[in-house]
Amino acid sequence: MRYLAKLLQRRLALISGIAALVASTACGSAQTSDRPAGLSPEVVRLWPGQAPGTENWTGPEESADVELPNVGKVHIITNVTVPTLTVYRPAGRANGTGVLVVPGGAFRALPWDLDGVETAQWLTKHGITAFVLKYRVRPPRPGVAADRSFDDFAQRTTGARSIAVADAAQAMRFIRAQSKRFGTSANRIGMIGFSAGAMATVVVANSSDPVVRPNFAVSLYGAFLEKSGPSADAAPLLIVAAQDDGEAPPFKSVEMFRRWTEAKVPAELHLYEKGGHGFAFRAHQVPADRWTGALEAWLGSRGYLDIPVAN
Repeated sequence: MRYLAKLLQRRLALISGIAALVASTACGSAQTSDRPAGLSPEVVRLWPGQAPGTENWTGPEESADVELPNVGKVHIITNVTVPTLTVYRPAGRANGTGVLVVPGGAFRALPWDLDGVETAQWLTKHGITAFVLKYRVRPPRPGVAADRSFDDFAQRTTGARSIAVADAAQAMRFIRAQSKRFGTSANRIGMIGFSAGAMATVVVANSSDPVVRPNFAVSLYGAFLEKSGPSADAAPLLIVAAQDDGEAPPFKSVEMFRRWTEAKVPAELHLYEKGGHGFAFRAHQVPADRWTGALEAWLGSRGYLDIPVAN
């Protein structure tokens, strides 16, 4: 996360002239700029009016393509003031499963293609309807120093995390309420989060509200930063990380697995020797490339890749 924060600080000043007004799309309108081949995404606004708690956030979204170490070119979006969901449906027969996708980005920006669109492509190929969350984030202020440690990051982002969690919870309410519209089953809705997005995901996975709480959750190089929990009602969790991650300590994923196990909630941990931070669904010729096979096996073992038999 430090490398992303530093890159954003250096590069966001260069992209204000190409700011993209993409979050103000009306409910149900299409947004072709993020459309991968074979998919026709639909963009919907999360909140009926101004999102609560950030009424003073103004300005257009800003975006740019940046080169990230060990990851490659990434399309970054920041200054998101109007949160949305971009819905990708399977090209073939849907299996009734839906997944809310929560990108990372240190709660300052969103790696939109890396964490969002490319995840949707993988999910839809497996018959799953994907809902990519564009949650509220703001770029770092000029002169703000990079975090010196993960604990610094966790403390600094307390407020930003609560905003991301609020948007993710609202997204889960919307997805469940509109399950018939999107061809999903209300009891087959999961979440997958990356880095900062994983931190928001595991909070929602522990929600006491069954409408908000997903049926399953996936955390990639994340952490569970709550002081207590999870509860016995928390969502089953697949945890993925790499030993050589220099941004989110892999011990945080091990700790997450321990806490889920102690609460007697199903959890599965895959910790790879090499993969770094931010590998997502891209192959980098490292052991972590195999994690997508583990994801497919885990979803399959829980029945989320099967097409339900009609009663």
